[in-house]
Amino acid sequence: MVEAEPQFKEIGIRLERIRLGFSDLNQKDWAKKHGFGPTQYNNWENGVRRIPVDAAEKLCSLYGLTLDAIYRGRLDGLSENARKVF
Repeated sequence: MVEAEPQFKEIGIRLERIRLGFSDLNQKDWAKKHGFGPTQYNNWENGVRRIPVDAAEKLCSLYGLTLDAIYRGRLDGLSENARKVF
């Protein structure tokens, strides 16, 4: 039996790039820093669940990102610094 791909894998990959691009924190410490539950954040980054809009907006405000960058991978409108993360 072939295991199914996580439904939100691409979003999770972008979340990992954001975390690693703006910090050297592991998932647990990143989650705590931003007020997310560690298990909850792990599910988002692994693509098991989709990050809710309010949580994504928090990252957008802190790091100069856009919802389009997180959800769709569209980089237009990002600062050069944020663009480098992706």
